[in-house]
Amino acid sequence: MRNISDRKLKCYTFAGLVCPPLRKYFMNQILSAQALSNAAQAQFPEGHYGYEDYQSALEMLLRSLHEEAQLKPVGLYATSSRLIASLKRRRQLVAHIEKHPETADIKIERPVFILGFPRTGTTLLHNLFASDPANRSIRLWEMRDPFAESEQDIAKAMEEMQALVEAAYRLSPRLVDIHPLKAEWPDECSWLFRNSFASMVNGFSYFIPSYVQWMLSRDMSEDYEYFRKQLQTILSLRPGSPLVLKDPCHIWHLPELLETFPDARIIQLHRDPQQVAPSFISLCLALQEGAATIRPLPEITDYCLNMLTAGLEQMLAAREQLPQEHFIDLGYRELVMNPEAALERLYGGLAMNFSSQAQTGIRQWLSQGSKHTGKHRYQLSDFGLTAQDVEQQFAAYNQRFANCLK
Repeated sequence: MRNISDRKLKCYTFAGLVCPPLRKYFMNQILSAQALSNAAQAQFPEGHYGYEDYQSALEMLLRSLHEEAQLKPVGLYATSSRLIASLKRRRQLVAHIEKHPETADIKIERPVFILGFPRTGTTLLHNLFASDPANRSIRLWEMRDPFAESEQDIAKAMEEMQALVEAAYRLSPRLVDIHPLKAEWPDECSWLFRNSFASMVNGFSYFIPSYVQWMLSRDMSEDYEYFRKQLQTILSLRPGSPLVLKDPCHIWHLPELLETFPDARIIQLHRDPQQVAPSFISLCLALQEGAATIRPLPEITDYCLNMLTAGLEQMLAAREQLPQEHFIDLGYRELVMNPEAALERLYGGLAMNFSSQAQTGIRQWLSQGSKHTGKHRYQLSDFGLTAQDVEQQFAAYNQRFANCLK
């Protein structure tokens, strides 16, 4: 197949829906590296895909999607569209840097990274930092279209991103409560890592254990360097400092993060694993249920816990080896009980000015909190787990960060 038009892709998707035996054939036609690359090149003929090794990640992701994900036709359409968009952005980045070589000189000094296991309050903390006009966060629309420059292009990027958000919510309505999104809000670095096809968030979004296992052993140095190039491009068009970024997925790759950003300051959030585990499983189910046929619950539960415990092992090992002056630890309870006091402590630890503007922005955001968050209900028993199960698997974490879990 030389190229896939959007119209043709929709036709294949519909055919797979009405005739399931054709599904495998159409998956092979649509989710192939060559077909996706041809489609991206048709959308943006300039540039190329860059010199970084993205092919191995893309091929591994595609193989796992074919063999394990059990995509529905609508999931096949959404996935192929997303992968084509990521390949297109790779071409756009090369073209932009070739036209503006000075982009490589943009310095990213002392960035702040907010991370922690998924569902530990990273989104809340990120939004509170972003409410301070002195900080620079990356908005969701910027991550989808880093190259928008004119007011017209920015408005178009925001409109298209919001349409994608609403489409995602139609596909999986529970996401509205679990992870509210808006085009103009800051969001996770994973949106940029998707362009290198190496991100643990793919493991959240699909049941792809082979890909997850591959990711756990991948050296992410080149992927983090590509992430830095994307940030430089965004900052070249819309400067700002200090840069405050957030993504739970950094927890799996702390050495590569600090290798790429050696002066980074890291805020790591902590929450009782008995709350984190069911919340994370619920998130993965919500992400997967619209796009794929869901596996039996015990299989999903084991899959999600394996991701968490692997992240736990890698994080604990990294924290033992990396300089501790890079890290500030914060408990979820401390954050939610008194957000303003928690922010004041963090600003002090980061040697940042907790100005009256910062305090006003935080208070305004908190006063509208019910507009920003939904009701996400879950418990261990929903997934066949007991407190003892989780306590046993996370014993090392509970001991290491006991002070943050009180």
